[in-house]
Amino acid sequence: MSNAGSEGSGVAVTGLGLTEVFRDSLPCGLLVVDAADRVCWVNTAATRLLGGQPADWVGQPMESLPAPLVALLREPMPEGTEESGRDLEWEDPRWGRMICRATVAGLSTPGGERLRWLTLQDLRPLERVERELVRLDRLANIGTLAASVAHEIKNALVAIKTFVELAHSGEKPAELGEVALRELKRVESIILQMLRFTGAPRQQAGRVRLRDILEHSLRLVQEPLKLKAIRLERRYGTEQDWILGNEYQLEQAFVNLLINAVESMTTGGTLTLEIAPAGPSDPTPALREGPATGPLLRVTVADTGSGIAPENLPHVFEPFFTTKREGTGLGLAITRRIFEEHQAAVSVESRLHHGTAFHVLFPPAPSA
Repeated sequence: MSNAGSEGSGVAVTGLGLTEVFRDSLPCGLLVVDAADRVCWVNTAATRLLGGQPADWVGQPMESLPAPLVALLREPMPEGTEESGRDLEWEDPRWGRMICRATVAGLSTPGGERLRWLTLQDLRPLERVERELVRLDRLANIGTLAASVAHEIKNALVAIKTFVELAHSGEKPAELGEVALRELKRVESIILQMLRFTGAPRQQAGRVRLRDILEHSLRLVQEPLKLKAIRLERRYGTEQDWILGNEYQLEQAFVNLLINAVESMTTGGTLTLEIAPAGPSDPTPALREGPATGPLLRVTVADTGSGIAPENLPHVFEPFFTTKREGTGLGLAITRRIFEEHQAAVSVESRLHHGTAFHVLFPPAPSA
């Protein structure tokens, strides 16, 4: 690199104290423009965005730089100040789309000459990484969905197997056929969800009552409730509990909550199901776009079981997080996804050794 500055600039490279080693090793791009609006110093990293070699740019007028950089350099820059990083992009006829984060600072040489220092961070590698992460996330979603399908079908088959065994032993619960049929339909719904996987499932939604969803879900845990002598409390505090949703998906979500509640309790616990209008202490997120159709509806599933440790509470909805020896860690992740697809918000509160309560806020269905 020559020790001469740009022609007419009066700024020598050695006067800036920038050596060839510094020029070639600095990871971010650095470009200096003098008071005559000429480039007086460029490092190797900057030329990865600008093209050419550093020597090709020294002495060139500022206007020869890409237009977004010129516009940034022309903005007023008081002495000693720095413009915060700005993402800029332009089309290079040889290399195509260029994108960088640029920061400009106004400084002066010991001799008093005003300089503008421009740092350039090449964002193209980051963009490539982001594209790759999107692809990997898509593959992870497919894997998670496949695991979730196995998890949910297993739940349904356990319920069907229980009732079939009861029937085979001579007991014939009146609702056996209906429950088995509903579970088979739920399995069909889950499989369709996987076959149609492109993001959110495209399943038909209609007006459904929350109490009907809860009652249908309860049938699948009746035997464990009896075996553990768990007391069931229903607190259905409103008749206006209609929402828009897919009944099979919602049953899938509430069955997960009920199974977790039953498994957390020993003999003699209490399971509470409550439906009520949301109160002033409940969070009120914007659950659905458009005008409100009435007060939000809150469903609570509470138990008096073992509770959740405080350090685990923030992670209970994360895929594959579980404290169960044979758990998959997918049940609550699936449950939250289903609720979110219904524009509902789910939260949890728990005290170790005292119990857990899941609260779900639903937007009400418009009047029929």
